[in-house]
Amino acid sequence: MSRAAHRGRTVQVLGGVGVVAAALGVTQAAAQEVMHTEAATMPSPGTGVIRPQFHVYEYGTRPGSDEKSVREYEALTRISYGLARAWAVSLDVPVRWTDTLMTDGTREDDEGVGDIDAVFKCRVYRDDSDPISTLRAVVLAGAGITSGDARPFGSQSVNPKIGGALTMVRGRWGFNQDVIYTFNTGGRRETNMGGEGPDDALAYNSAVVYRVWPPRFSSETHGAWYVFGEVNGLYETNGDNELRFTPGVMYEGRRWSAEVVVQLPLADSLDHRPELDWAVGGGLRISF
Repeated sequence: MSRAAHRGRTVQVLGGVGVVAAALGVTQAAAQEVMHTEAATMPSPGTGVIRPQFHVYEYGTRPGSDEKSVREYEALTRISYGLARAWAVSLDVPVRWTDTLMTDGTREDDEGVGDIDAVFKCRVYRDDSDPISTLRAVVLAGAGITSGDARPFGSQSVNPKIGGALTMVRGRWGFNQDVIYTFNTGGRRETNMGGEGPDDALAYNSAVVYRVWPPRFSSETHGAWYVFGEVNGLYETNGDNELRFTPGVMYEGRRWSAEVVVQLPLADSLDHRPELDWAVGGGLRISF
């Protein structure tokens, strides 16, 4: 082989390695998108992600009411789409069923579509120090828009929100932090489960992610397993404040992922809404 041909072959091989490394870096960054904490990641322009999820929440007694306990089932679908470089939009559509046990032993069932969240995401910072390490920041702005469904599910209002999220990946470790403030213009205290009443709400969530397997990515890697833990906080301007702990397991493939979580109360000071007893959830993430 001539020296020029050898140089060409070397460039081709190195280029292929670079493409694989870049693809693995995208997979590693996307894997930081856990269940309840926003991440500073987004689809590339012209591509999208659909995330169907299912949750079961068990709540205790609502202060000042005849509700002894409430079990809520939620089918939540998020669709995200890359609009342009560093810009994306997402739409969350929640369908809910509730089973309420009253203090006199009777039960009340209800179902409906909750407020639909439409949120724009703009990346304001990105530093990819190597193919699997990154630091990214985004700002978020949008609104919760009533579905038009009857109360208690539809707030019959438009509720603006603004916030930001930070994502950091270093080797097998990842970290997410978000802060989102919602200006509630509607909603009712009698049906509020958290952040959906007449008071403004501040969500503050943190997540730590660890890649269990594989220890290193290669061109033969088709997926990876992660464990993660979240601390999910919600403060309302009526003084209610709550922290939940959410451990989970996630499998991340090149085109899809799946995750399962449990959620437990960590600390709370609630005078206007019921406490969470426990919750479980699962979901998929499919790229298109």
